[in-house]
Amino acid sequence: MIRIRVLLAEDHETVRQGLKLLIDSQSDMEVVGEAANGQLAVQRAAALEPHVIVLDISMPEMNGLVATRAL
Repeated sequence: MIRIRVLLAEDHETVRQGLKLLIDSQSDMEVVGEAANGQLAVQRAAALEPHVIVLDISMPEMNGLVATRAL
């Protein structure tokens, strides 16, 4: 079975960890990386090649909208 590889980009640690627990509890999904800002999300997406990226719109350094354009 193919597992969906997910990258989480969220600047609030508690929210990010909650999403990670929820996603990792699914048998067909796994969190392969995390980022606390948009700039890190773009870098980690290039390195990790996830299937899905969950981006917060409001993050420091580069917001989710700008990160989406960069991706």
